[in-house]
Amino acid sequence: MNERRNGFWMRLLKGAIIGIAAILPGASGGVIAVSMGVYRPVINAVVGFFKAVRRNALFLLPLGLGGVVGLFATSRLVEWLMLNWKMPVMYALIGLVLGGIPSFLKEANRHGFKKRYLFGTAFGIALVLLFAAGDKLVTGGEIWPFNGWTAALAGVLIALGTVIPGISTSFILMYMGLYEPLLSALNHFNIPIMACVAAGAGITVLATITLVKRMFDRHHGYAYYAVLGLLAGSIALIFPGFTWSLTQALCIALLAGGFAATYFICRATDAEEKEPA
Repeated sequence: MNERRNGFWMRLLKGAIIGIAAILPGASGGVIAVSMGVYRPVINAVVGFFKAVRRNALFLLPLGLGGVVGLFATSRLVEWLMLNWKMPVMYALIGLVLGGIPSFLKEANRHGFKKRYLFGTAFGIALVLLFAAGDKLVTGGEIWPFNGWTAALAGVLIALGTVIPGISTSFILMYMGLYEPLLSALNHFNIPIMACVAAGAGITVLATITLVKRMFDRHHGYAYYAVLGLLAGSIALIFPGFTWSLTQALCIALLAGGFAATYFICRATDAEEKEPA
């Protein structure tokens, strides 16, 4: 009984960390789930939910509750930081993402590296370029209007960033101008908007999770290197620029600090955590 109870609280904590990663721009809930050893068990529990409803529900419940707690506990702080310190925060977040790449590459090359995997990276970058071209064609380079439809689209992107480890869809939301309005809606409990976000996320998870599982199981290297291309392209889209100033020096220091923080956390996690079978 104690072991089961400890498992519940540990999954609640892991869910909260994943929720925090989902709201932080540049972070990826999927990568955090992989590093904490719950990504594949969650995918298996969702895909096979009706094969063992009670067991899978008890496994997923604390993760879901923790995710909601982490999301709401962090959103106001992130909104304030983005409003008052956007450029330094962006540099810090890019550093956080770059610091996770060595660990990500280690997982990508788990079965060995093949040069042809780089076609996956090229494909990922091409997708980002195609998205940017389509965005300019549709909006003329302006930010997207924030309404129920674009809130649902934001939910789709957030779900993809959670289901597919490594994709930082918050960068895409920033590029579209939807990230900060979404934070504001969350912090002000805008129920209609949040319902649209939840609907977009839920439909996307149900529609893609089986396909994603098959892709990462059967084409492990290609899938990870494609995500790497998506990540590189999305960083290029939202890069805030460079100027010679004291603020820029602070930005560089935050980038280095973010890189070091993620790099050493990932190293510690790789050494201590083993993904359950």
